[in-house]
Amino acid sequence: MKVALVGAIDFNLEHFKSMDFDLVLAVDAGWKSCERAGVKPDIAIGDFDSLGFTPEGVEVISFSSVKNETDLELAYLEAHRRGAQELYLYGVLGARLDHTLATLQVMAASALKGLKTFAVAPDYAVAALASGGKLNTLAFDAFDPSLLTGSYAPHISLMAFLGTVAGLSIEGLAYTLENYDLDSTVSRGLSNEFTGSAATIHFEDGVLIALFPLEALPFARL
Repeated sequence: MKVALVGAIDFNLEHFKSMDFDLVLAVDAGWKSCERAGVKPDIAIGDFDSLGFTPEGVEVISFSSVKNETDLELAYLEAHRRGAQELYLYGVLGARLDHTLATLQVMAASALKGLKTFAVAPDYAVAALASGGKLNTLAFDAFDPSLLTGSYAPHISLMAFLGTVAGLSIEGLAYTLENYDLDSTVSRGLSNEFTGSAATIHFEDGVLIALFPLEALPFARL
């Protein structure tokens, strides 16, 4: 089941509207994002302190604003409970750095549960991979890198998260690696480049975050 979690921060509305989701969860003020996209969510979830009112006409899952989890984390847990297999997060990157880091934490937790997890910003995408969730390979079909635009073009950055990514191998990108241990305290995975060839990123153990131009997302396979 393919599920979208929609937050309030700017993202690529056209990408969101082009997707066919089995379930859409509006996360607090993400309700307004869905309205802008002309999409009625299936569920509204959160404490609704940012939205300022409780939505009507859909299933509502409401929480107190005094809680340990973020609204996004609660939405991800609900999506997992309902059988999500592929998760797309919109409106959750940018603005406050602490919230963005919390989003990456949610993405890592999702990948560790075996959910294919992507986040979509205005012009770039993020993928989370985790060996513990049996998601330790990210592949890209061959495509023309001149198609790429925006702040990330033509780059892809790979960052270890929650420790070391062990046995990292990269093929088909401008800079290759073989069985390398990438630690979360170094930046060696920053700004690799698509070459037009098919590419494969594989590792043996750990959690990896990949950031790349949004136009490359249709060519990505987890």
